[in-house]
Amino acid sequence: MIYSEKELSEEFVWEIKVPILKNSFILKQLGFAVGIPFGLLLVVLIVVKAYNGLLLLGLTFGLTLLLFFIIFRGTYDVRYKLAHSSISCFTQKSQQKRVKVLSILTVVLGLIKKNPTSTGIGLLSYNSIKVTIPFERIRKIKYIEPKRTIIVYGDFAENIAVFCTEENYAFVERFIKTRRSELV
Repeated sequence: MIYSEKELSEEFVWEIKVPILKNSFILKQLGFAVGIPFGLLLVVLIVVKAYNGLLLLGLTFGLTLLLFFIIFRGTYDVRYKLAHSSISCFTQKSQQKRVKVLSILTVVLGLIKKNPTSTGIGLLSYNSIKVTIPFERIRKIKYIEPKRTIIVYGDFAENIAVFCTEENYAFVERFIKTRRSELV
């Protein structure tokens, strides 16, 4: 699909449903977020020979995965907006309500249990429904053409994985490169 220079200067919006189990970037991020804490706990439980704890950990992990796939139905539903000044990533309306409910529930339960970690995680997940990075703050961009993915790195802990369709990848890549080169 070829886009004119006029189209390159205007907003470009698209939605995509990314299968969680088929996307290596998402699996890698989940591995870091879930695998490292569960893995460390697993090692500690083995070292102290708390085998009942291993069983509980396994059940908790399995239940968490089941709940995750029931709630999100195995996809990450995302909407992107490329504008002249920024790149934005939104959770689609279909998942946005579920994310908000889970976030609020996590915050409330964290407050009830006096657990600041849970409360913080709930607040962070609520705020991640929409992420916008202005082009001026982009530090690094990684293009992964075979997977039609562009990773945009902004300030500390600020990044967006831009998942593209087969039809729009070339345009999105050119749009980002054009805007980036205008600012350098």
